Amino acid sequence: MFPQIIYQLIYQKQINYVLRNVNYFLQNLLPDKIKIPPSGTLNLKTDSGLIKIATNQTSYLTQILFWKGYKQFEYSDIFEGLSKKATCFLDIGSNIGYYSLLAAKANPTIKIFAFEPALGPKYFLNKNIILNNFNSSITPINLALSDSSGTIDFYEVKSIKYKYLKYDLAGEGNAGTKTTSRNFIKNTVKATTLTNFTKNYNLDKIDLIKMDTEGTEISILKASKETIVKHQPIVICETLYNTIEAELDAFFTAIDYDFYNHTVKGLKKVNTIKRTYDDGVRNCFFVPKSKTGLIEAYKTKD
Repeated sequence: MFPQIIYQLIYQKQINYVLRNVNYFLQNLLPDKIKIPPSGTLNLKTDSGLIKIATNQTSYLTQILFWKGYKQFEYSDIFEGLSKKATCFLDIGSNIGYYSLLAAKANPTIKIFAFEPALGPKYFLNKNIILNNFNSSITPINLALSDSSGTIDFYEVKSIKYKYLKYDLAGEGNAGTKTTSRNFIKNTVKATTLTNFTKNYNLDKIDLIKMDTEGTEISILKASKETIVKHQPIVICETLYNTIEAELDAFFTAIDYDFYNHTVKGLKKVNTIKRTYDDGVRNCFFVPKSKTGLIEAYKTKD
């Protein structure tokens, strides 16, 4: 392992900017594994315009954005289109705010609430809102959504490789679903339910929700079922194989939602998200029948 001073040099923002761009220019001449992660500010070109993203080398998200482009990250192109037609978006598990930034750039009138209780991602979320002058569009929420209000234990990764870093952006902050697979540090954070939050902020319309809370999504949804039924949002949720698929399936079936798995070809309608083997699907769009028209352009042809 390199001495920490070498890492500090490589990932110093000005030096990293030069190194990563030279690396990008010469990528066809170098082994695939030589891809320097971005640190500092990443200028991301999207169809809606330029987004500035402050990051460091522990963010897998910004590595993908830099090396492959934003349309190769998850469902970015579909989300960008949907956000243009939304008035209110809840980004639950916002991390450094990527989807919030993308929505704000695509739709200047949208109202966004970005939930992120983890110390590292929260620091960069706030920084990115200011960096893009999105203060009027994005409201950072220093809370974890849960099945009750109060305080909860929250686990986030502390980098072993980059010991000098104050903030880690591993994106695996969770409320106890993962505690041993990485170098997790436990903190205490404030929590509330989705229903209580919507009441406190007097939200009369929620069009779009993205959830990535490392396995607690179903607890959040069950505790605020009446809010989902009332607002009828499109819900984009991480669906990792053999985790909470059956529970999500049952929840959305009960409120008459349709299921669309996100694939490389687009959104594929399925009768169930329960699987007997891991087919690579990582996210599902849960869509109320009243909003089927909004995702029509993104459906697969088969």
